[in-house]
Amino acid sequence: MNTRDIRDQVAKGFPEKYVHFREFCEKQEYRPYWEKCLECLGDRDFVVCVKFCNDVFGIPPVKTFLSYYLNDFIRLTGNADARLDLFVKRSIGAFWGMVFKFVLNYKAQESVSVSMNQHFMVKTATRYSDQSPTTID
Repeated sequence: MNTRDIRDQVAKGFPEKYVHFREFCEKQEYRPYWEKCLECLGDRDFVVCVKFCNDVFGIPPVKTFLSYYLNDFIRLTGNADARLDLFVKRSIGAFWGMVFKFVLNYKAQESVSVSMNQHFMVKTATRYSDQSPTTID
């Protein structure tokens, strides 16, 4: 599967699968965060890294994503600790749920502690397992 297919499936399917988070991709105030999420899916190396970190090290995709793009989130939020409001944090979690559960077809998930207290104020995130073999082209 290539990153363009992943991005297209997420962009099309997210508002239908995650109705409670539809505003994340539709409302102007959340648009920069949604666009950052979609933008990262265009970077094959990053997507492979997120998948590898999840599969091998058990690091949830949300933690990898937020850590990698810390400076972008500092700029987006306008504050040094990149604190995100609850809806944005949950929406980003739903975004990665869409990627892993509905596009990459992982069957199991587990909430784990990520303790991102210095930045973002994210305490837990989901890691995924039990996936059919899928390679990222």
